[in-house]
Amino acid sequence: MALKEIVIMMGPAGCGKTSLTASLGKWISKTQFLRVGYVNLDPGVKKLPYKPHVDVRDYVTVDQVMEKYGLGPNGALIKSVDIAVKYKDEILAKMSSLPFPYLIVDTPGQMELFLFREAGPVFIDGLREFGYPIGTVIYDPLSASRAQDIASLKLLSLVVQLRLGIDTVPVINKSDLLGGRGEVIRMIRDHNYLISKISQEEGVYSEVAERLLMVLDEFKLATRIPRVSAKTGEGLEELYDMLHEIYCSCGDMT
Repeated sequence: MALKEIVIMMGPAGCGKTSLTASLGKWISKTQFLRVGYVNLDPGVKKLPYKPHVDVRDYVTVDQVMEKYGLGPNGALIKSVDIAVKYKDEILAKMSSLPFPYLIVDTPGQMELFLFREAGPVFIDGLREFGYPIGTVIYDPLSASRAQDIASLKLLSLVVQLRLGIDTVPVINKSDLLGGRGEVIRMIRDHNYLISKISQEEGVYSEVAERLLMVLDEFKLATRIPRVSAKTGEGLEELYDMLHEIYCSCGDMT
């Protein structure tokens, strides 16, 4: 039996992760004729642009935790994600039983809660039992204007790979809003150009960033980066092709 192809959507708050989850799923269903299952692991989200087949909010919500424990929004979100881990076996069992070959998993809006706490590694390990999880790290180029910002985002992709142990595809979202921000796009997509921009800066932090970027290049951890728009659908075909290439070469056991 073929493993399910599972895409884990991750990114900093405001990057358009949930919107991209919906638009990618719709595109796959329409153009690839695949049935797509949606999974929401964010206990704090109020509304979703898709109908989740598995929803962590059936087990815990931020509002419930705030009321029960008298916590503020941030503390309640942390507590909610930790509580969700206690239901991991039920959640994973539901995901495994879904009659879909393709799953898209929407993670908490605060990326660090999934990446650096117990939830991320625990759920990823469980997903490996019935699927091949691939991560996407979504960049919002509107919040990255300096070479150091871009370097930090690229390094974030490496951190995801090291922390979760999964192949990762970095993605530029909101391409429809970029307008004249071609310099930012070039720094994101052209690794050598980014290094050249970093080298022009003075100070120890720029030197560290330059060396780390060279390491990324040496080990080929920075793949080509698709430029997409959750709003217009631009670039979704390229993103799907990259994800599917990884799956076919590493995850399809038929």
